[in-house]
Amino acid sequence: MRIYEDLRAVQDRLVVAQRVVGALMAVLLVAFWYLQVLNNRYFLELAESNRIRNVPLVAPRGLLLDRGGRLLVENRPSFNILLTPEHSEDLDSTVARLADALGMDEATIRARIAARPARFRPAVIRADAPFADVAAVEARRLELPETGVEVVPLRAYPLQAAAAHALGRVGEVSERQLEQEAFAMVAPGTFIGQAGLEARYNAELMGRDGVRRVVVNSRGAEVAEAERTPPVDGPTLTLTLDASLQAALERAFVGRRGSAVALDPETGEILALTSQPAYDPNAFATGVDSGTWRSLIGDPMRPLMNRVIQGQYSPGSTFKPIEAMAALAEGVITPTSTVYCPGYLSIYNTVFRCNRPEGHGSIDLRRALAVSCNVYFYQAGVRLEIERIARYSRRFGLGSPTGVDLPAESSGLVPSPEWKQRVLKTPWYAGETVSVAIGQGQLNVTPMQMARATAALAVGRLVQPHLVKAVAGRPVEWPPAQDLGFDPAHFEAVRTGMCDVVAAGSGWRARLPGVEVCGKTGSAQVVTRARLQQLGPGNELVQPHGWFIAFAPRERPRIALAVLVENGGSGGEAAAPVAHEVLAHFFRVAVPPRVPAPAAAEAP
Repeated sequence: MRIYEDLRAVQDRLVVAQRVVGALMAVLLVAFWYLQVLNNRYFLELAESNRIRNVPLVAPRGLLLDRGGRLLVENRPSFNILLTPEHSEDLDSTVARLADALGMDEATIRARIAARPARFRPAVIRADAPFADVAAVEARRLELPETGVEVVPLRAYPLQAAAAHALGRVGEVSERQLEQEAFAMVAPGTFIGQAGLEARYNAELMGRDGVRRVVVNSRGAEVAEAERTPPVDGPTLTLTLDASLQAALERAFVGRRGSAVALDPETGEILALTSQPAYDPNAFATGVDSGTWRSLIGDPMRPLMNRVIQGQYSPGSTFKPIEAMAALAEGVITPTSTVYCPGYLSIYNTVFRCNRPEGHGSIDLRRALAVSCNVYFYQAGVRLEIERIARYSRRFGLGSPTGVDLPAESSGLVPSPEWKQRVLKTPWYAGETVSVAIGQGQLNVTPMQMARATAALAVGRLVQPHLVKAVAGRPVEWPPAQDLGFDPAHFEAVRTGMCDVVAAGSGWRARLPGVEVCGKTGSAQVVTRARLQQLGPGNELVQPHGWFIAFAPRERPRIALAVLVENGGSGGEAAAPVAHEVLAHFFRVAVPPRVPAPAAAEAP
């Protein structure tokens, strides 16, 4: 009996032992399942990252060349100092030693570690590091095996601020951009095009990054290269810009604020353009610092805005050749019909003044363009009425984007009764047509639109403005020019008047010996004339904007341009001299000494 009782005790202990062993086995199985199934990817990555490290090889962005093959945008080698925190046994000590070596604040280093897009990815502690910092890190490789130096191509803009708004700039991809489909394959931290051609052709310019797979030891030091996939450079873009003409335009615009663009009237190729004030895109190549960024976006002169395609202004008297074409096409006027100008037009219970208080007397189209007679075009506009003015304006490309290969182009505005009722909920008044007839009122255009319209006046066709000729040596196909369908005789009548503007009118400052230049000056009011007289000439920002449009030569034109000088006053005084210098350089004409204005010259 006693033996039986002893066996029962043993059996009880065996049962307990079995249950304990079973429970332990169950715990082990759950742990294995947790490690091998649930967290398989994490621990595999952890183990692999301790042995294999992927070192990205950034692909150089494609070069930008001018039409003659001269370098406009390039890449230069730069050094980034990296730190991989996961390879550090004592991160606090590592950060302290690295801060001492680079002369940096520890908080800055920790902030850059925290900003990494993913674990095991090196943090860029200092981008575009000077050689002294590179040498300091390399000399401490034994005590700082978690650090490294990578050579990356850095965007460089030899022209600095010149043509900055056309060429654009790069910058780190933003979180909002990463959510867009266009950047689905772009890794966080990648530098992409953020403005100008850099942004418009970003996908083509980026190329394809490569990678080095290297074997590292337990301390993170590289011991061997396992595999290498070389990067593929982005293709070269050949632009329509002429670097020499661009430099001449930049020189001519010194001390002025505004914009200008010159293009080939037959093809739409943009030869030069500037927007002032500008900025240096080199400041963005490694990521612009907060102070510089705040100063740029807080600048009331808005240097980041591309005034060529985003600035919207009343065209002033530069609109008169377009209205003349509309009036001729509709039979409202003929090249020889005359209007009497007493210096004003009294209509709709309002007196509208001419640019010459004493008037021009009896005047035909040719002379009306040459002296910019407001009364002549008031009457033409009243006879046309706003609907026809709007329709012909749109035929010349006003009121809609030109389609130039630059991002964020504005459309301008061609007003109409339908537009005013829809947007402003008020009817159109006849007196508003009188203002639009001389390029004032609610009519707004961009300098690019006016350059395109000027080219159309020169050759009778509407071209597609563009900046890129070829990608990787392959020509880019652009839409052909559209015939405007006007009577050639009407074009000749308007061109004759425009040539008189330069030969003996308000555009005389753009004259060139041996080259017949045709143009039109304009002044776009910022405030009413009465308010301007009240404020006086000392208030620069309320002075009219000065316009000048031109093409040359008259026969077989080779260049068309639009110049706008903000708050420059008279277009003949402020904008025509800019065009003169550009045209003189284009035609290789020595700039002659200034001569007195001809007796007939008047400011619009």
